[in-house]
Amino acid sequence: MTKSFYTGSGKIIELGKELGKGGEGSVFEVPGHTHWAAKLYNVHHAPDATKQAKLRFMVQAADSELVSFSAWPQETLHTSPNGPVVGFLMPKISGRAPIHTLYSPAHRRQEYPTAAWDFLLFAARNTAAAFDAIHRHGHVLGDVNQGNVLVGLDSKVVLIDSDSFQINADGIMHLCKVGVAHFTPPELQGVASFDRVARTYNHDNFGLALLIFHILLGGRHPYSGVPLRADVGEALEKDIQSYRYAYASDGPQRGFNVPPKSIPITLLPHPIQAMFTLA
Repeated sequence: MTKSFYTGSGKIIELGKELGKGGEGSVFEVPGHTHWAAKLYNVHHAPDATKQAKLRFMVQAADSELVSFSAWPQETLHTSPNGPVVGFLMPKISGRAPIHTLYSPAHRRQEYPTAAWDFLLFAARNTAAAFDAIHRHGHVLGDVNQGNVLVGLDSKVVLIDSDSFQINADGIMHLCKVGVAHFTPPELQGVASFDRVARTYNHDNFGLALLIFHILLGGRHPYSGVPLRADVGEALEKDIQSYRYAYASDGPQRGFNVPPKSIPITLLPHPIQAMFTLA
């Protein structure tokens, strides 16, 4: 594999060892630049012209807030000067783990042994702040899930996989073409493909509400409980689509009782309970 690449600004960058691999490509260290990491797309997911334009815009649009809250592209990478985009440089995220290691009680005892209720509140607040930073710049995460939200021992949250975000490039919309069903709002459940679906801040906020529910209530999914009817509890996707929020005051009418030994929703202040019901 080629180890030397040109940045969009013409600099030569050497890549080091592979740090991780995903479906689209791999992430590498950048020797001499400990604050950077590089993502290279594999040949089967080489960016087309539209994706290249998206990445170039993201580099141009980067600012301190976006870089603080996400692994936002800093420079495009090319195999030759001004050649096709084959990857990008981004902030190197270290000392943070996927947020499910915090909201899972078993993982939390290992990864965050001193985390108490106040830490969970800070992490929930900081997750909302990260989403808000993306939204205030006119963009949408789209693919909200527990794997692309990282949290550290300082409770700060950083979002990864930013190249999949739905990006508003001065009126040109680069859509997010992927999504995780368990974080998809009711009105988008059953959509065969996101290739032509322009998602909104409100769609993101449904996923945000799920993440905060997970954080505050021991990793429970709000659409999972004790089924009271034969047509309930078959699949989370179907229960989300049918608004079967198990912790609502009318949960039994929706088809669920809350799970046994779960943290009671009444632990939360009434305004927060009401916001979860609205969400």
